[in-house]
Amino acid sequence: MEVSVTTFEGEAAGKAELDDAIFGVQDIRSDILHRVVRWQLAKRQAGTHKTQSRGEVSVTTKKFVRQKGSGGARHGSRNAPIFVGGAVAHGPRVRSHAHGLPKKIRRMALAHALSAKTKEGSLTILDDAHLETAKTKSLQDKLAKLGLENALIISGVSVEDNLAKAARNIKNIDVLPVMGLNVYDILRRKQLVLTKDAVAGIKRRYEGQTDAPASAIVDDIRLIDGIGLKIAKALKAEKLTTLTAYVGLSEADRAALLEKLGAGEKAERQDWLGQASEMLAGKPPRAKSDQKLAARLSKGSKQTTANGV
Repeated sequence: MEVSVTTFEGEAAGKAELDDAIFGVQDIRSDILHRVVRWQLAKRQAGTHKTQSRGEVSVTTKKFVRQKGSGGARHGSRNAPIFVGGAVAHGPRVRSHAHGLPKKIRRMALAHALSAKTKEGSLTILDDAHLETAKTKSLQDKLAKLGLENALIISGVSVEDNLAKAARNIKNIDVLPVMGLNVYDILRRKQLVLTKDAVAGIKRRYEGQTDAPASAIVDDIRLIDGIGLKIAKALKAEKLTTLTAYVGLSEADRAALLEKLGAGEKAERQDWLGQASEMLAGKPPRAKSDQKLAARLSKGSKQTTANGV
């Protein structure tokens, strides 16, 4: 299937070939789409709802009414469900709402969702999703030229930083990398926008090839254990924000900078240079909190939901 390709400026940029097995399904199965959406949303539920059982209600254990002669039923505890302040009978418990779904169904649903957008004429193919600056107004103007008001943009292996920052303040516009493509997000937006890189990435995904970024390194000096908010701000004022820049400093320049910040002894004790070198070599940050920060920074977009394909 051949479709037209456009640029962010709304100009023609040639043609692109789409795989009919992924984008050309004719008989769209709404039941399959429904099953996968239910599966995705069930996995997202926190499942933290809970009420107290009789063993968890803190009340006096003293017998509060005599056994006979009260004219009422015999009771020995106020934590029974029939009393105000007592337990809840058969109430909800903390649990996972997730349930299994065959991978074959998940793969089928993604192809049906992509084909549905193609069939509706709601699919746009971009040459690339590059922005010169991270300006929301600039992106809004480009989207207006393309007639996009409610759309999901799939940019490629990773989301460009400028695009992610510009899009996060625009209502009804989502930006995801190709590995974050999922049925729910496709269906919840009226239009689907794919770059040429995303189209190639989807095809590789269906062929079973990994489509992870060539480098999983997050080049951010804040990932060094020992560099907190205060020191990070000071380093930013010195135009030093990446691990590469820190490692690239000469020994004398690095010592002078750390002395200026009053962090020379701390940097030596916590081995900032060694940490930076390890991360540039592909190792994860040493501290768990920094590992979580690296995971957030590596997304470069809104929270994604894995489709499992």
